[in-house]
Amino acid sequence: MNYEGYGNSHVSVGPWGGQSGARWDDGVYNTVRQVVICHGATIDSIQFEYDKRGSSVWSEKHGGTGCFKTAKVKLNYPDEYLVSISGHCSRAVEYGPVLVRSLMFESNKKMYGPFGIQYGTYFSIPMTGGKIVGFHGRSSWYLDSIGVYLMPLLQRNPSDNFATPRNYKTNGTDEKYKDDNYDLEDELGNKAVIRRKETNTNGFMNTKQAVSYGPWGGNGGNIFDDGVYTGVREVHLTRYGGVVSIRICYDLNGKEIWGSKNGGSGGIRVDKILFDYPSEILTHITGYYGSTILRGPAVVKSLTFHTNKRKYGPFGEEQGTSFSSASNNGIIVGFHGRKGWFVDSIGVHVQERTLPVPRPIPRPFYETSETSEIQQVYEVIPGAVKEAAPLVSGPWGGVGGKPWDDGVFSGVKKIFLTKGEGIYSIQFKYDRNGQSFWSVRHGGGSEGSINMIKFDYPYEVLTSVCGYYASLTGDDQGRGVVIKSLTFYTNKAKYGPYGEETGTFFTSTKTEGKIVGFHGRSGCYLNAIGVHLQQWSNDLAQQGLGERGRPVRMIINKLFN
Repeated sequence: MNYEGYGNSHVSVGPWGGQSGARWDDGVYNTVRQVVICHGATIDSIQFEYDKRGSSVWSEKHGGTGCFKTAKVKLNYPDEYLVSISGHCSRAVEYGPVLVRSLMFESNKKMYGPFGIQYGTYFSIPMTGGKIVGFHGRSSWYLDSIGVYLMPLLQRNPSDNFATPRNYKTNGTDEKYKDDNYDLEDELGNKAVIRRKETNTNGFMNTKQAVSYGPWGGNGGNIFDDGVYTGVREVHLTRYGGVVSIRICYDLNGKEIWGSKNGGSGGIRVDKILFDYPSEILTHITGYYGSTILRGPAVVKSLTFHTNKRKYGPFGEEQGTSFSSASNNGIIVGFHGRKGWFVDSIGVHVQERTLPVPRPIPRPFYETSETSEIQQVYEVIPGAVKEAAPLVSGPWGGVGGKPWDDGVFSGVKKIFLTKGEGIYSIQFKYDRNGQSFWSVRHGGGSEGSINMIKFDYPYEVLTSVCGYYASLTGDDQGRGVVIKSLTFYTNKAKYGPYGEETGTFFTSTKTEGKIVGFHGRSGCYLNAIGVHLQQWSNDLAQQGLGERGRPVRMIINKLFN
């Protein structure tokens, strides 16, 4: 990319990290010459050398005096400059403050880092096409949080389309910066227009327009904006009285892009919403906002997601003031709002256009003449039966811990579990339309033996699970009841038992099918477990293949035996 220079307006992005420590702000300079990082299990401190009209200016040291390692990022000034940072933030000790645990710096020439430990919540600058001209954040004995000042660069002959953020704090109320790639316009009120110009292979310029709605909610916290993408694939929420945090998996021209986790870390209920993208499109959101405590600040209390196929939610309490993000004639391509201990407010970027009416299409099995591999295709065969919705079975076990639900996927590829006097924890690697997804770890305890179960997916599929549960404490109310043993069955083999087969026996449904997800309860142990089961369709298995003339049952037997 060739850059002609930069405008006279900067934007403030972040900070990412915790709320502890004293606030610091280095201000805005021409560029960054050097970064000095002291790090170990966290980022202990950070210091910057800036350039101000050709002169070197050192900032104060932000953080404490502890230092296991010292790293220096010395840029080749003036040709090299910082364009982005990323990292992780989390608590270093239980109940301690959230700190910056790792940092990575990207210049227009190369990457530097990572420095520290890459553990916790990932963050990155949701903007490209700018250079870093200053830093701000919070610090105490450690670096508690970090944010940047970005100077937008004017780009000439762009070759890539990139996400464009809006609604950051600007240095000047009426500043508009325009270049050959996009125009960014901020308007008063709840609506702003972001225009992205794209040049096709024939050299013609097409203008895509994203309209921003909201945000709805309170005025607390800091501004966040994930930017503009092609669509939304997945949404993760945590809740406790209100919506504590939200994180979005976007689609950008067929590529999966995860946004930052926006909000706090005190959620005890996790919700995961997976859309069947690109056939299922997120069109609008609705929800409620209000105070979680008497005379407290307003935060987002409930969210409902609407697609061109169905509704997901509500997630949270539908109390307070309601809101809605306009009509169905559009695609949500980004989120913005305000964040602090909760999601204080939320808004959306919408690509406005008329959506086609969805039509259910059966997915029969067939064998290709070219490769003789089993595949699924979108074609209509008269009399074919639509795949039934997955059944929910269980959970079996105790009532202790907190509920969790991974949701529904295409299948299960791996299982990690730790066991001792009971099953301490379990974690799953799922497949969804050819992409792998790891669940969070359900349970606790780092002791015990670790077991990994790897299936020959997709030829080997998980069909049932059984095991035993019993009380570790003699608690008759079930809060001391944990899963003692687990055994897994596939269409090819038996795995286990893992743990002691003592207590009350349980088994998943005997309906023929494959397990496509898990749910349950967990705390210090795995307290309970249940499954999402996709039934085999007998009617579909009895269908013929038309032009091939071979029964589908033969191909299903070939795949699962």
